[in-house]
Amino acid sequence: MTNKFCELLSNGYSFSSREKNKLTVSPCCWYKSPIMFDENYLSTRKKTFELITDWTGNCSACKEQETAGNQSLRNTGKDWIPDNALSDPYIIDINLDIECNAACVTCGQHSSTLWGKENAKVSNIKYIKSAISPDQHIDKIVNTLNLTKLTYVKFFGGEPLFTNTHLKFIKHIPNPENVTLHYTTNGSIYPNDEVLSAWEKFKVVIFSASLDGVEEQFNYVRWPLPWDKVSNNLLKLKLQGPYNLMFRVEFTANFLNAYYFDKLENWVNENFFTNRVGDKTEINIHNCWGGVWDLTGMPTEIRELIYNKYPVDHPIYRIIKTLPPPTQLASWKNFVNRWDPTRGNSWKTAFPDLIQYIKIQ
Repeated sequence: MTNKFCELLSNGYSFSSREKNKLTVSPCCWYKSPIMFDENYLSTRKKTFELITDWTGNCSACKEQETAGNQSLRNTGKDWIPDNALSDPYIIDINLDIECNAACVTCGQHSSTLWGKENAKVSNIKYIKSAISPDQHIDKIVNTLNLTKLTYVKFFGGEPLFTNTHLKFIKHIPNPENVTLHYTTNGSIYPNDEVLSAWEKFKVVIFSASLDGVEEQFNYVRWPLPWDKVSNNLLKLKLQGPYNLMFRVEFTANFLNAYYFDKLENWVNENFFTNRVGDKTEINIHNCWGGVWDLTGMPTEIRELIYNKYPVDHPIYRIIKTLPPPTQLASWKNFVNRWDPTRGNSWKTAFPDLIQYIKIQ
């Protein structure tokens, strides 16, 4: 039966092949401890996920979002999963392919082949691609699960439009007219005719563009993607995409770009406010968790700038207000000293208003 605390615990299936290319499953992409998708997954799933009735350490990401007054994945489950649903999957995440044409500063080689190639290049070693094809994992999923109840499928990457992995999965969906597809994409690849034609069969297609800023901030964080190309793709898709296409913008707030969120907000409001039939573009803000760009590295002075810049009910204000005391930035300094010269970038060019507040402990 449907889990009353979080519907995803009972009816969400988030698949990943990040654990040494082995197929794992969890209730959602934020859950911290997935299980193996093998012959024991049903019994393991029940005792590990379905019996949870309150917050656990594995669910801390949603708890942090809700504490800050923002929407969590837990909040979205009821939109796709009916009361008293059986344990069939209603929501599926596909996170099987890390092929990517970007090496974003807040990402790494666990989610991007370009990052893997860049790390290999600076280390003067050969980049070795995984020998396991996502097709093998897709076959296992579609041959094991009952997909007739599906209402929502989300594709991650890498960059999901960089390969045909998503097309290979959606051809197995038996009732596309009942299903919403959701793509988290960097926006650099305009969908080809085959993709656009496939999308028309589905109830809704959500195109979530990961935009961690505009112009110089975007170019720096989303290296080597150019803002002009990405923004032009979005505007073209707004005018020419299918009528069932809806837009979202995903902003990952790190300790420097959070201050500039208003520039992205203004661009969306002026250029990308709705799709072609008037559905409003939603902006979702996520904390940058872990790594050298973690929000907790934000110095006190920059936090004060944000408190003075944004109203108290603004999501950026609320997120920063819940942060613990600032952490040290020594690891971040090592990162920019290594990668800025290699990429021909400069964090000082991208975030000029904040240079004076960055003190390396």
